[in-house]
Amino acid sequence: MHDCRVAAELVEGITDTSVIADKAFDTNKFRELLEICGNEAVIRSKKTRKVKIPYDKFLYKLRGFIERIFGKLKENRRLSIRFEKSDLNFLNMIILGFIKINLC
Repeated sequence: MHDCRVAAELVEGITDTSVIADKAFDTNKFRELLEICGNEAVIRSKKTRKVKIPYDKFLYKLRGFIERIFGKLKENRRLSIRFEKSDLNFLNMIILGFIKINLC
């Protein structure tokens, strides 16, 4: 199932903030849902959209940065497969992953 179908559940309870998402989430229904909750949609318009919707380009660049950080974290097999079953141990592995990224 595509993420856009469950996007409403992903942002449920989030209000008065900027929601940054990639082009896959560029649907009128999702944008309206964000607006109803008082959120700002920072979503790039799809190529097929006739009228491009403006977005905050600085915030959108942060999305790419965050995705690259998660990609580097997933290089650690223990994190991508989630060997650690307890939340505390998993959080500690994430912290160790960030330390590894910053030292290398």
